[in-house]
Amino acid sequence: MVQRNLSIPHQFVCVTDEAVPGVLNAPIVWDKHVPGTVFVRLCMRAEGFAWHIADHAGVQLPTRFLSLDLDMVVTGSLDPLITPEDRFWKNPNWPAPRRSYYQSSVQLFTPGAWSTLYSEFDPVETPKWCLNRFGGAEQPWISEHCPWNLPQWTDKDGIYGAGRIGDWANNVKADLPDNARLVSFPGAREPSETAVQEKHPWVRKHYR
Repeated sequence: MVQRNLSIPHQFVCVTDEAVPGVLNAPIVWDKHVPGTVFVRLCMRAEGFAWHIADHAGVQLPTRFLSLDLDMVVTGSLDPLITPEDRFWKNPNWPAPRRSYYQSSVQLFTPGAWSTLYSEFDPVETPKWCLNRFGGAEQPWISEHCPWNLPQWTDKDGIYGAGRIGDWANNVKADLPDNARLVSFPGAREPSETAVQEKHPWVRKHYR
């Protein structure tokens, strides 16, 4: 999906401890892991993570990162999302209760940017307070640690949460917005599921 929709020269690397055939891989850094959460992904904010990617995946030293969750569907060109400024995605569900301000499924940043998200996170102490206001895991930490006036994407940039497109509870089908570029699937639902593709034909069309 990325190859079809990103014309800017890039290298695609999957951060995983399991080899993915045909895809460049780099192992997960586990030192910020909290069982039952995804705080471990804060490793990509570490000062040396670009070298980690280059060394293990055998690619050129990255100068920018576009981080995407695996349960996303690319539905349009990603080129306009690659801006000179680093960006977070403003959570489309904020300010609903327990919803973090930032949604971390997609991030664009220069290696080492906001490295304090990594260096100041304590796997034992930080979760005791950073989850008080918001639900989730690394999203509350990002929302508590970073100011809310940073450059950010919204649905005007074509990034959507799947729950904002279809009414999942009442089984209402909805069309893909004309400007959609990325759709993130939350929770237990994910785009490879037959039921999801049957409900939303646009998922079957783009998720390949």
